[in-house]
Amino acid sequence: MVEKWNHYPVYMWAGPGTIRINKVKFPGTPIDEQVHMEGGLRKGAFRLGEMGYNWAYCTYNWGFPPEIEKEDYEYFKKTVEEYHQEGVKVFGYVQFSNNVFSGTYRTKRWYALDPYGEKINYYSGRYLVCPTDEDWKEHLKEIVAGIVNAKADGVFFDNIFGSWFGFRPCYCDRCQKLFKEYAQEQGFEVNEIPKFLSESLESKLYLTWRRKIIWDTVAELSQIAKRLNPDILISSNSFEAGISKLSIMAGIDLREAFRVQDLVMIENHQIPRKFQGIQIFNTMTYRIAHAYCKGKPVTSVPYMFGIGDDPAYSTRIYLQAMAEAYSNDSVYVLKGTEYFHNGKWTLLTDDQFEDIRLQIKDYHNWFKGKDGVVHKIYGKRATRIGIFHPYDSLTFYWEKTALPFFAAQHELVRSKIDYKVVYDDFDEIDLLIVPPIFERGEIEKIANFEKDKIFLGYTPIEGQKVIWRELYNLVSSQQKPDQLLALEQDLSLLNFSLYFNNLEYRERLKKNGFLFFNYLNYCYNFTHPFDAKELIEIVQRYQDWKIDSDGFVVVTSYEEGDLLKIHVVNLEEKDVQIDLSLPKGRKIQKIHEYKYSNALIHRIYIIQM
Repeated sequence: MVEKWNHYPVYMWAGPGTIRINKVKFPGTPIDEQVHMEGGLRKGAFRLGEMGYNWAYCTYNWGFPPEIEKEDYEYFKKTVEEYHQEGVKVFGYVQFSNNVFSGTYRTKRWYALDPYGEKINYYSGRYLVCPTDEDWKEHLKEIVAGIVNAKADGVFFDNIFGSWFGFRPCYCDRCQKLFKEYAQEQGFEVNEIPKFLSESLESKLYLTWRRKIIWDTVAELSQIAKRLNPDILISSNSFEAGISKLSIMAGIDLREAFRVQDLVMIENHQIPRKFQGIQIFNTMTYRIAHAYCKGKPVTSVPYMFGIGDDPAYSTRIYLQAMAEAYSNDSVYVLKGTEYFHNGKWTLLTDDQFEDIRLQIKDYHNWFKGKDGVVHKIYGKRATRIGIFHPYDSLTFYWEKTALPFFAAQHELVRSKIDYKVVYDDFDEIDLLIVPPIFERGEIEKIANFEKDKIFLGYTPIEGQKVIWRELYNLVSSQQKPDQLLALEQDLSLLNFSLYFNNLEYRERLKKNGFLFFNYLNYCYNFTHPFDAKELIEIVQRYQDWKIDSDGFVVVTSYEEGDLLKIHVVNLEEKDVQIDLSLPKGRKIQKIHEYKYSNALIHRIYIIQM
């Protein structure tokens, strides 16, 4: 069992394998090879430790054939040895769903096939593998054993989604057969794996089957690791979990992740910053994950635009990302790698980033140093406002459910009203906000909740309070016909195949903003048509204190005994003024505060109730 507040991890891809994979993924781009070689050894570990980090995700297996990758296995053994000497524990990286098409891997028959019998790209020079191929599973078992035998402290499965950039099933004969058998076991007959996702029975069955295949495999590999070392930790990349339809398409399921792993790590594109006037933040991710964690750590590594597009961030952004995670009772995973900065690939352990590292160290000293605040600022969540997370309705009816679900959260955060996301634990919730739900199990859960509730746009239960109904009916009625869904899927496959296999076409797509358009699919970044005032007027009555500020702040509250603890994190690029209004009889006992360049980052009010 990992202790949350003694687990401060870093993404730290380094060494010869990382140099080699970057040359495959991004041909012709310069790489600072010295920084990458030093980063996975003692010098890198020392600099991570200086910043206050004690765990690192390090590369063992990028997916090269063994005759090439054996160099990486030896480097990883040195990583484990030298990181341990510096007090840093190590996760070993497993490439779960793809490999590099070279050497002996050119003759393998484990590749996933698209509807036309072609291999499916994963970046340049790499292809997705079939998630049901037994030879591939045996390969993964060997990789896991190699990591454990190298004396690593954890195993990390990356890219477990088995898909990328949209709906990418494998259509091989074996997958078709297994899917039909699964459908028959559920009492249904299907013709084939669907060519595109819709609200059809085939789509619903496929998403459920795919999810089962993926998580059964993760569970089996986890058991193998723990038989070799019962103390080994298991983590994986639950990419975009909670906030993206892409994660649902790919089989990511937080319920399963928390069941089979020791912690959950969510990579996404939600590092806090302004984007075209809209505030991006990661709070929704943390709160959705906490609905399922059952006490296990919630961790996240938020990017900006993604691999190949992110330079090192400003110091303020790192501090805001840390503060936002910690204020949400979650752990920020520092992105220490995959920066393309000043024309070359580099790591955060590079000499040029010393000022950033020193400031992160300073914040960590305030947060968890000798006189740190970490053990003074938490308790159980204090809010009595809950937003129901309709996992299955989001999975099968995303277009009808997602917009009200995320719009309500965005408006509560913007209005400085604290809330929890809930799934099956409604204890101490006085007001439940319910987005559109369509699955029987979810409807029964909500019908049995006896306290106050409001529905967003639609309710399947008679006699309930509904807001946003008229606009929701308009938005939800604008569904794409199957012919358009099929065309979009074919064009998506064609464009990505051309992008990764034709350099001339790649340049044309870049000029037309193709990857930027795809980024918008990943990142929670939208406006909505609903009346925020109507929601806030109802909800604000359930919070008896109030925060006002002249900028965008995230507010989270905890209670411990007779103390209320209110976290405020400033996501602006400047200082903000904050006013706290309390009910009569309550008084501020203490304020903990961290500032950078005379501007607030993180403030915690300790209030006597």
